Amino acid sequence: MDKRATSLQRQRIPNEKRQECLKLFEQGYGYKKTAQLTELNVYTVREYKRRFASGDNTWADRG
Repeated sequence: MDKRATSLQRQRIPNEKRQECLKLFEQGYGYKKTAQLTELNVYTVREYKRRFASGDNTWADRG
């Protein structure tokens, strides 16, 4: 596997980070501030926020 292919692989977000996002959303934080505080990609957190707003919290506890 070449270096470029390795860099394009998705990295799994730890459950602790997902739970941290959920707690911040519950406290009223937006996705940009949550991404900054958790040091996660803003687009990933934006998707979490969209799912949270729709009532889907399954993303927060994946094994």
